[in-house]
This record gives sequence, structure tokens and C-alpha cells, in this order.
Amino acid sequence: MIAKTPRYRIILSSAETQLKLGLCVLGCGSFAHSFSESLSTSRDEMDLYFASRDLSRSAAYSEEFGGVGAFGSYEDAVADPRIDAVYICTPHDLHLEHARLAAAANKHILLEKPIARTIEEAGQLISVANEAGVTLMVAENCRFLSAVQEAKRIIDSGALGKVRLIQLHEEFPFKPNSWRNDKSRNGGGTFIDGGIHKVSVLSYLAGRPTQLYASQVPPGQPGLDAEDGIVVTTRSQSGVVGIINHTWSIGQASERPTVSVSGTLGRINFEMGRPWLKIDYGHSQEVRHLDDHMRGIDPMMSEFMRSIREKTEPTMTGEEGRLDLAMVLKAYESAKTGLPVLLGSDF
Repeated sequence: MIAKTPRYRIILSSAETQLKLGLCVLGCGSFAHSFSESLSTSRDEMDLYFASRDLSRSAAYSEEFGGVGAFGSYEDAVADPRIDAVYICTPHDLHLEHARLAAAANKHILLEKPIARTIEEAGQLISVANEAGVTLMVAENCRFLSAVQEAKRIIDSGALGKVRLIQLHEEFPFKPNSWRNDKSRNGGGTFIDGGIHKVSVLSYLAGRPTQLYASQVPPGQPGLDAEDGIVVTTRSQSGVVGIINHTWSIGQASERPTVSVSGTLGRINFEMGRPWLKIDYGHSQEVRHLDDHMRGIDPMMSEFMRSIREKTEPTMTGEEGRLDLAMVLKAYESAKTGLPVLLGSDF
């Protein structure tokens, strides 16, 4: 996909002429807050705006995070010529609607995961962006975590030998409310909402699986509309086994999500969001200290802006987001039937 030439405004400085991207955050919820407070170096390359159905809320976000302006409707935001791109941070059932709104106004799109609730919605959303000629990137920030990037480099270098097993684990006491506890709006429960991060990291490190088996764990919280815990086992074409344990129902939070990659020559361990990675070769150990990207949002934004400026596809395309969603939905299918599921090349 080739994006149309963006409409940048020229900002003159004493040192050089810089191009700044006008980015508007659509939806001022909790993760929009996390996103905004996690921006650092990339913040200098953009003018940040906020939009909400409640103008006082978007204005408060703009004031807190040094925004340039605020809007009381998404329609007003995409109609403003100062806006080059939007970050859609609204409930899952509104992703397609808001992507259509942005694409119709020729705005580039950074879209929160999951890309959509269904494969059909995901396909429509990708088509909308392609037809408008705008860049579409799924905001899968965990792929941009420094430890995940370093693990990928180590695996590709062959330092671990043949990779055999990847395990991703998170247990966290989180009680969803509002739309997150509405299966029709969320698209499911914990796995489509938070577990999809693990799906994306697993696929990035080991390649897309060819089969999976999933089992829903007994509910840990009363009154939920969907699952709050699931365990998924996968196998890739090369034989790498993956295990994902993701749950919202536990009395006390564990540490940050953990990742372990085992090969024939060594093993990697790290916590997602921590600026370090451990390598154990059996006879020796090594700790690598990395850039502290926190949530991975800053490098994710840099990648989004790079793809727009260079008119190339971002690394986390809409199609990558569709494949992540497809794996989540196949896991739900397996958990429902109690049977393993084979996955085609395109799911």
C-alpha cells in the first residue's frame, strides 16, 4: 500500500526546517492517557490534538499533555486541515466506523488493537484504507518493546540454536466494565482485549503457527460476559511450540508479563516492558540492558511517522493485525469445541 503525500505544516527553527505531523487522538479513555504520557522523543515530531464526544474531556487531555488543540466531535477533528493522521483509541465495535470517517477525510490511521471484532470487519477496514490511499498501522505496541526487538535479533542470529519453545505468561486482577464487559462490543473477553498482545509477540518471534489448541480456565470473577482466562498451545511450521497463559482473574498481580524463549543452545527470559533481557547458555549467563521504551509506544510512533513520510508500509500492517485477530478467533473456536484447530497460511 502506498500512502498519499501527507499535508505537513512547515515549522521553522534556528537550526533547520522540520516537518511535524498533526496527530489527533480519537477517544480520551484510559489507554489514550497511557499513550500520551509514554511519548518522549517522537513527541517533538508531532503536534498532538485530542477529540472526544465530550469537549471538556478532550480539552483536559490537551492541557495535561501539552496538546495543540481539542475537538468535541470526531467529525470536526478529521475535517480540520491541521490534522494529518488519527490514532483511533475507541471501543472495538467502533473501529470500522471511525476508520471510515478518517479515510474519507484522507487522514492516515493508527488503530488500536484488535483491528476489529471479526475477520469480515478487519477485511472491510483494510479495504477502506487501501481505497483511500492512506497509511493504516495497527498500534501493537508490544512488538516495539526493546526486549522483544532484542529477542528477535538474538533468535535471528542463531545464538539460541534451534528455537524449540516460547512461553508467554500474564496473570493480572482486572475487572472489565462498560463495553469491555459486553461480548458483542468487545468481540470476546480477556484474550481479544489483552491476550492479543501475546499472540502478536509469539508470531513475531516464532512465525505464524499452523495449529493451536485452547482451553478456557474456570471463571474467576462473577458477572462477566466472556472469558477471563485462557491457555493456548501452538505449533509452527518449523515445530516451535508456543504456550500462552493469559488471565484477568487472580487475587494478586504477578510481575509484568513474562516471556521465555528456549533453544538448543540457550534460553532468553524477559519481562515485557522492562529494559533488560537475560540470556542463559547453561555454562554462562548474560544480562543485556536496553533502552527503556516502557510500553513501546515511542518507537511505535516513530515507525508510524516513518511509514507516512517515506510512503512505505509500516511493519505492523493492517494485514498483520488481521492475522493476529484470526488467531484469537481460532483460539475461541478451539476452546468452544474442545478440539485442536489447523491454521492455513492466511488463517
